[in-house]
Amino acid sequence: MKTLVSVMVTMFAVSSVAVEAAEYKFVAADHSVETKLCMAATTNNIKQLKLVLRRSGERLSTVRDSVKCNEMPIAEFAEQYGFMQIARYIDADKKVEVIAAVRE
Repeated sequence: MKTLVSVMVTMFAVSSVAVEAAEYKFVAADHSVETKLCMAATTNNIKQLKLVLRRSGERLSTVRDSVKCNEMPIAEFAEQYGFMQIARYIDADKKVEVIAAVRE
């Protein structure tokens, strides 16, 4: 599952007098599982991502480590485009190393 997935992103800039915003349109490059996972990430809907994971038989830990969307790890991709619920969900079970200092 080390396939590099390329989800084409087309950016449409929308600007007003005082505020500038960006809107993105995501287009699936193919029908692979990886692309489906990337497209699910763009929904910012955890239930949708879980559905794609369940249908594909993939584990979240495997997806986190191997799926790339626009040449970025899927969580980084989600965070960069503002899909914070997905980014936090993907990274939620990441193991955290705790280093304790002992003072005498």
